[in-house]
Amino acid sequence: MHSPLRSLSLSALGLALVLLAGCEAAEQSAQKLVEEAEQQAQALLDDAVGEAVEQLNKQVDTLQESANRALGKPAQEEPAEQPEAEPDAAGEGFEPGVET
Repeated sequence: MHSPLRSLSLSALGLALVLLAGCEAAEQSAQKLVEEAEQQAQALLDDAVGEAVEQLNKQVDTLQESANRALGKPAQEEPAEQPEAEPDAAGEGFEPGVET
């Protein structure tokens, strides 16, 4: 014979487990949203900083050209971008004493 108190206790325990599982799922969902928001904010910040640096570089270039013209120096062409040097087979380009 089942006592009403035992049935009530089991029901309360089941309800508590369901609530805990729901709280954990909500916490995981909230954490995922926070991580996504952080990634998006970082991407926006990176873009903004990149654009600001680009604009600053353009202003510096303009000022350099103006100063060169004022000093009577010939205009300089844009330097060609040089690819980074790759280490050769002899191992040059690596720090000595550092094992990989």
